Amino acid sequence: MNEAVRDPATPTNGPANAPIIEIENLSISFFTRKGEIPAVMDFSCTVMPGEAMGIVGESGCGKSTVSLGIMRDLSNIG
Repeated sequence: MNEAVRDPATPTNGPANAPIIEIENLSISFFTRKGEIPAVMDFSCTVMPGEAMGIVGESGCGKSTVSLGIMRDLSNIG
């Protein structure tokens, strides 16, 4: 078996110094009968090729809401 394995940290297309994800000032609010409830305010991050990022925090601080917002899948929350 003689196969070349690409280093996962090596980008396959695009500039090598371009972020794979860049988020600036993400804010998410939920609207209820009682009004607007801000859930996440001004979340920002940049992830470069080869980097890993973890989101940590206390229960209820918005980790899952941020993750679902990044994936644009907030339809089933609450």
